[in-house]
Amino acid sequence: MPQPKYRVIFRTCDAVLSVHGAPRPFGLTKTRLAKLCFLSLYDAIKNYDCSIHILGDKLSDDIQAFFNRFTAQDERVTLSNAVMGNEESIRQSVRYALQFHDDDWIYFCEDDYLHQPYAFLWIDDLIQNRMDILNYVPRRAWMKIFIDQLNNKPLFIHPPDYPDRYKAAQRKHSFLFLSKYCHWRQVSHATYSFLGEVKSIKKYQAAMLKSADNADDGYLSRRLFGRLLFLGRGLCVSPIPALSTHLQVNEMSPLVDWQQLYERCDAKLTEFETASRL
Repeated sequence: MPQPKYRVIFRTCDAVLSVHGAPRPFGLTKTRLAKLCFLSLYDAIKNYDCSIHILGDKLSDDIQAFFNRFTAQDERVTLSNAVMGNEESIRQSVRYALQFHDDDWIYFCEDDYLHQPYAFLWIDDLIQNRMDILNYVPRRAWMKIFIDQLNNKPLFIHPPDYPDRYKAAQRKHSFLFLSKYCHWRQVSHATYSFLGEVKSIKKYQAAMLKSADNADDGYLSRRLFGRLLFLGRGLCVSPIPALSTHLQVNEMSPLVDWQQLYERCDAKLTEFETASRL
């Protein structure tokens, strides 16, 4: 399989601390949080065949200057900024994704996800070896009608591992797959931070655009992801342990020392901004 091409659409707005009012860890302001998350993502993907478009919404001068340092040194990074609101920002990200080649991989990424430095090493392994990793032969003939050839279904990747999936009321039967680096668990719900092939985005674009109304990621998940019955929908998986975490208190992925990663990224961000001022 040829090396995948990754097209990141990084949606960001530092005008509001949290859309839902959820508290942030480590005493972070939204501007500092968005900078940290972008830096962690950039470091994780920069050595792959990729482009990154920063889709800004009402960005402050401070964070625009931060992003402009990347656009100036790396032609793969571009920036746009407008007054949109969350719903229109989602719509614009979907429309922007449609311009790319069918076999490219889009990463819709919100600005409050902190990434492990090896995130795309694990993701790239799954994508390149998906036919083996996701291979599944139903043990009962009738099941083939609904869940045969999982490795040929549209694949979506949700890099965090939400802790509520381990609560008794939230647990669901799911497929579990083993790759070189980790387990991948089937999930039936994702936020607006996930990867999928452009041809899959085109297939489901109507549902994705409709889901932008009230930013309804529940509707998005129901239309895009199968669980035990697929019926034209795709397979969505999350890594165990997680490759990213939502930086909201009580929603951070388990089994990872995120404070240690935050401290490393924070020190690197301070060094980067100090050097930029010299």
